[in-house]
Amino acid sequence: MNTPRAVRTHLVAMLFAAGSVVPALGQAQGAMLIGFVKDDLGRPLEGAEVRVRGRDQAVLSDADGRFRIANVPVGLLDIGARRIGFLPLADLIRFTPTDTVQFTLDHIGQRLDTVRVQRRADASWERDLRRFASAVDASRFGTVTTERDIDERHAQFTTDLLQNTSGFVIIGSGSGASVLSTRGRCAPTLFLDGLALPGYPLNNVSTRSIKLMVVYRDGVTMAPELLSVRANPACGAISITTM
Repeated sequence: MNTPRAVRTHLVAMLFAAGSVVPALGQAQGAMLIGFVKDDLGRPLEGAEVRVRGRDQAVLSDADGRFRIANVPVGLLDIGARRIGFLPLADLIRFTPTDTVQFTLDHIGQRLDTVRVQRRADASWERDLRRFASAVDASRFGTVTTERDIDERHAQFTTDLLQNTSGFVIIGSGSGASVLSTRGRCAPTLFLDGLALPGYPLNNVSTRSIKLMVVYRDGVTMAPELLSVRANPACGAISITTM
């Protein structure tokens, strides 16, 4: 089993590593996902709610902080964990065959209005799970780059992530680099968390803020929700989901 790796965080909670045993894309059944939930002192958290997409009911962690989820979907997956008294965490992960999921949740601690903090944090958690689920749906026909991919590539600029991407060419270098479609010789439309930003410099988006990037070569492959009057299908599109 691979050692869990540290990844960037959502809210102030921490999520270490990500992964599960999953089948190849297109197979009907997934596989068993095994993971753990701990607090910020490294102690197991019993009774934490863990949710993945496609499940009507969440599972709860046991006395050892362990949870098991059967038939987990392959590839990109939105997943979250929460427990009363702790800041919840939602994340977007690409699963690989031999990894283990481990959540580390921070205590809310002594605050003036703990109930209000918990309510706001839970509402944000629900919104992020919906946002990540939408990003997964939109990624089906594009070239996908996940947060983990970015970490492994050590990309300094967002344009670096598009090196050798079919249908696009990088013009210039460093922070001033830009991207052009080889088909239309025009700049792809940037969608940042669903908002169309034509002409917005891609390198203004920090690689450290990216959860998921999906690149579409043209209108044929673009997700329907990205086909707007502000996007030129011939130029393609780049959809970025941030932290």
